[in-house]
Amino acid sequence: MDIDFDLRDFANQCRLFPLSNIVLFPHALLPLHIFEPRYRQLTEDSLATDRLVTMVQVAPPPKGSPWAEPVPIMGVGCLGRIVQHERLPDGRFNFLLLGCKRVRLVREHPSVKLYRIAEAEILDDQESDQPLEPRRKQLLDLFCKVFEKRHRLDDDLAKRLNSPIPLGVLSDIIAHALGLPPGIKQELLSETRVDRRVETLRVLLQTIIDTISAEEKLSRSFPPPFSVN
Repeated sequence: MDIDFDLRDFANQCRLFPLSNIVLFPHALLPLHIFEPRYRQLTEDSLATDRLVTMVQVAPPPKGSPWAEPVPIMGVGCLGRIVQHERLPDGRFNFLLLGCKRVRLVREHPSVKLYRIAEAEILDDQESDQPLEPRRKQLLDLFCKVFEKRHRLDDDLAKRLNSPIPLGVLSDIIAHALGLPPGIKQELLSETRVDRRVETLRVLLQTIIDTISAEEKLSRSFPPPFSVN
């Protein structure tokens, strides 16, 4: 997968696809099943033009407050491109969305469409000037320790992780692959400073490893031996 996305056809206008608890990262793939009329229309328009869709997480209302219409959304989303799609006989779609770039939503515009539209600006990574390889190795080692405790590492994912990709790209792939709470994923998506993303992931991964080790130690020592008294 090419990490240099061609977005010459992006005119800073986003077709918004708000979802609860879903965060897409650049360089990651997200399968989606489209059934609501507004998102069928969004998909039709996207496929007919630039194939771009912007995933944005729904912002939950304050505790005790009802949901409003239109639902509030986060200020940073991910611009993605439909790379595969299937049109079903009843008008529904399945498609695979490839995350391309972080975008900050500047303002929403009135829309004659069923779906929402917003003006957005692309957010580029702020690269680090620190040595790359020690941090890449540490991040990869921690991720593999955590991931392989729960899943088999897919061959394609392993190959991608071990390829010479920028540290920012590596951090996004890892953040997408981990089963982190949506709030933490949103924080990582909103962070353009690669150093900050990598450090946040390092702390999270080490915490998960320490928790797993403590749980394994507890399970080995329980139940305790019976007293002879």
